[in-house]
Amino acid sequence: MGHLFIRTVVACTLSAASASVFSAPPGLLMTYSFDSLSGKFGQPTETKARSFTVGATLVGEGYRASLFVPYISLEGPGTLVAGTVTGNAGPARRSEQGLGDMVATYTKDLIGGIQTKGFALSATGLVKIATGNEDKGLGTGKTDYGLQADLAYRFNNGFGLTAVIGRQYYGDTPQLRLQNGNYTAVGVNFPLGNSLFINLNTSERDELLAGSPKRKERAISAVYALSPTTALQFGYTTGQSTASPDDVLSISYVSQVE
Repeated sequence: MGHLFIRTVVACTLSAASASVFSAPPGLLMTYSFDSLSGKFGQPTETKARSFTVGATLVGEGYRASLFVPYISLEGPGTLVAGTVTGNAGPARRSEQGLGDMVATYTKDLIGGIQTKGFALSATGLVKIATGNEDKGLGTGKTDYGLQADLAYRFNNGFGLTAVIGRQYYGDTPQLRLQNGNYTAVGVNFPLGNSLFINLNTSERDELLAGSPKRKERAISAVYALSPTTALQFGYTTGQSTASPDDVLSISYVSQVE
């Protein structure tokens, strides 16, 4: 769920992983991310998209509330939909830019928390707000929703196992018959020293359009603590099906507002 144009799972995980790395107390985390995505998505012409996203995450006792606002540059025939691209038959040479769809999330810890050893369980609600211009392919012009359960088990040595199970509900559009669908992700994460945190995960989502393959992706990211209240994240995602992007590169800077 996770990369973002806004890849909601990764966005939520970034805040949690960063807080875990530099042990930030409750407060406000600001995230500044640059992402670059490319792929054909079943079309003869490649679509490229780049985004700069500003995110704010309020970390409280047992909850996290986030808002992510992207500015996007899009080249090619695709249309951005909730962090991925569909093979929409837009102009092959289209080049657009502007505000993308904002994403708001709220996570509630049910068992344990983001810095808890042992088992942890949380529930997350996500809303994609239709702020991207659908005529430019920067969004669908509809509001989407998602619900997910986040599971984790962290050992005393810092090694962790994670799993996400969720479902997305898409706003219906005449041009794109988007299908509601389930998604899953499993991963491992572990520290390398006191400042570096590695995440590996694989994810799968149901088909976005009728007759299209499932979206399958693998990702690796590293979170490096620059100080007790700042961190950098570097990420790379590769697609495992024609419905997924070929490559996604990302870099994020996270800072706690004191």
